[in-house]
Amino acid sequence: MTRPAAPRLATGLLAATAGLGTALLPVAHGPAVAAPPAPGAVASASPAAAPAAAPTDPRTPLRVTIASLAPATVPSSGRVTVTGEVTNRSDETWTDLNVYLVTSSTPITSRSGLAEAAATSPDTPVGERRAAEGQYVTINDLLPGGTASYRLSLRRADLAITGGPGVYWIGVHVLGATDGERDSLADGRARTFLPLLPEPGSAGAARARTSLALVVPVRQPVRRGGAARLLGVSTWERELAPNGRLARLLAWSGTTRRPLTWVVDPAVLDAVASVALGNPPLDTAPAPAEDEPDAAPQTPGSSAAGGGAPPEDGGAGAEGDAAEEGETGDDPSPAVARARAWLEEFRRQAPTHTVASLPYGDLDVSAALGDRRPELMARALRLGAATLAGHGIERAVPVVAPSSGYLSPVALQGVGAQAAVLLADSALPSAGTTVVRRPGHPPVVLADTAAGSGGPRPHPRFTALAVRQRLLGEAALRALSPDRAQPLVVSLPGDWDPGSGWQSAGFFAALDRPWLRLVDLPGVTAGSSGRPAGPVAGSDDEEAVADELVYPPEEQVAEVPAGNLAATAALTLTGRAFATLLTGPDAVEDAVARVALLGSSTSARADPDRARGTTRRAGGYLRSQMSQVHIVGPRFVMMSGVSGPIQLTLVNDLERTVTVGLATSTPDTRLRLSRFEPVTLGPGRRTAIRLQARSSDIGVHSVTLKVVDVDGRPLGSETRFSVRTSNVSTVIWVVMGIGGVLLLLAVAVRLYRRIRRRQATHGPLLARSGGDRSPHPGHKAKA
Repeated sequence: MTRPAAPRLATGLLAATAGLGTALLPVAHGPAVAAPPAPGAVASASPAAAPAAAPTDPRTPLRVTIASLAPATVPSSGRVTVTGEVTNRSDETWTDLNVYLVTSSTPITSRSGLAEAAATSPDTPVGERRAAEGQYVTINDLLPGGTASYRLSLRRADLAITGGPGVYWIGVHVLGATDGERDSLADGRARTFLPLLPEPGSAGAARARTSLALVVPVRQPVRRGGAARLLGVSTWERELAPNGRLARLLAWSGTTRRPLTWVVDPAVLDAVASVALGNPPLDTAPAPAEDEPDAAPQTPGSSAAGGGAPPEDGGAGAEGDAAEEGETGDDPSPAVARARAWLEEFRRQAPTHTVASLPYGDLDVSAALGDRRPELMARALRLGAATLAGHGIERAVPVVAPSSGYLSPVALQGVGAQAAVLLADSALPSAGTTVVRRPGHPPVVLADTAAGSGGPRPHPRFTALAVRQRLLGEAALRALSPDRAQPLVVSLPGDWDPGSGWQSAGFFAALDRPWLRLVDLPGVTAGSSGRPAGPVAGSDDEEAVADELVYPPEEQVAEVPAGNLAATAALTLTGRAFATLLTGPDAVEDAVARVALLGSSTSARADPDRARGTTRRAGGYLRSQMSQVHIVGPRFVMMSGVSGPIQLTLVNDLERTVTVGLATSTPDTRLRLSRFEPVTLGPGRRTAIRLQARSSDIGVHSVTLKVVDVDGRPLGSETRFSVRTSNVSTVIWVVMGIGGVLLLLAVAVRLYRRIRRRQATHGPLLARSGGDRSPHPGHKAKA
């Protein structure tokens, strides 16, 4: 107990004098006999076997874990063995430590009773200690922070249970002393469930049959920066390390070939692929040909991009490792090697399990369809299937499975025939079956909320062993109930971690029971009639099912805002323009769409402003890339007439061949520019452009030229200049024409006169000497 020894002793004495129980005796002497609790109720311990008064602090100074429990159900004969560890988390040294097995005498016989039992406080008495000689063990003294192992093994007959079918409590109590003083209050405890089915061969055993579908989410929040680089790489490296959650999850699922359903966010596979490739920026290289056998799946970042990548958001610290790159050559770094190994193991296991694909990035479906953006939903489903296909998984089952278990009625109708829907049973409490049919559409499958809530405290609720025993308890009670024909569907939490001791739990071996059949999600829908009950009983109306959905107000408040959806849509359009700019086949548009969808992920609900900002920065990065294809032109152009040429230069500074055009804009319609057909430019190339301008007036006109893709979408680069037009040249030509005509007339007149003179003198005129030297008719010159 957390209280000092003296107060604890005083509490025990007070309880004894109050008549609440027998005097506190050393636990090694054995517990007193108590009347068994009523069947189906939570068993209580006798006063001598458990504290007479509940302690004020349920956190005990000793932490107790249960590492293994074998067998997982009450055997008809033989022994039940429990192993685990005891850790001293106090500042005191604990001595004289005894470890006892605790069992309840009567079983829990209803699923509602099991749910109530699992929710009880850790210090609630649930059974009696088996304290006879040889039934408990003594362990070494524990210094602060010290840990010791224990092993308890009792015969079936020593469990002191009634033997009726149901679920019994089984647990461990540790009692010790500090400063030489001890009492009967547990200083450390752990507990779980132990089911018991009817004896094989009995009539009850023949009827006790049911099926279980275990759904295991492969989810992890994914964030990418402006250049599509994965953010928080160090977190992913920890998750993929041998003791990381994702690594343990895959190792755990690899121990069985029995039916198991993975619900996978394909963005997780892309994130691991980014780690395996050294976390490169956006891939702008041409896509490999479809017939290339070694073509790797396209991820948002898998090779160097054209142009430098901007710094990612977050700077130093947790996000500062966004640009970290591992070795990808012949000697990869340990993180890169682990990521590659994880992907290989995922691909190896995929054929042995059922793989269900979430919309890419775990899209917030309620928000997207509620905001009337069905195109985001359609794209997310398509990219999810394409991503899994790139990893060799061609037949993934499309599914909408919100991590909260709730989906809005509008979203359910919007999903339509695109995917099956997996919800919590609390989302449709009026349904009396596990499967609710939707005529013409995939069904709604309801996961059992209570069964997926883990084991009882104080033991960690979601360790592999705690989950295993809760599943067996729930399945046993289902098999004993009239609902045994309905499959039990259990969806584990999205961040479920089997724990470091998952191997000792023997998870799947314990589920191998003759009365329990494991199935997958398709098996659930195929094997269930799925007739809904309650207000929607017998209804074939899709809207009737949607109307019965429970969608809590807090769920609606938690949806990603419309601004995130708008940012996602805007980045998707920018990615389409960038892809159109690049010549030849590529995967840029889909790669950018993958990044865009992360801004509207369910994980973005935790910090929508941050996710929206990251999405917008990604759009800014793309626009900066596109602006590297730019136009260079004069600031001022003077035309001496109604038409004339304008000289420009188109430059491609990207490392990819591009196809671009020009869009002209002139506020004054009296100035017109000739049309420019799109041209193709190689990496680092430029070309001269000659546009013809024509104007019908005299003045200065403003012209804007924008670089556009082949569909006319602006790419970011533009140039502005002024054009001065004039009709002076026309006047000059008129004046010159008139002058030319006058000159010709003057020449003609002069010629005409000279010709007349020649005709009058019968020859050329001779110059006169002296005075009048003109020849005279009849005059003869002297010799």
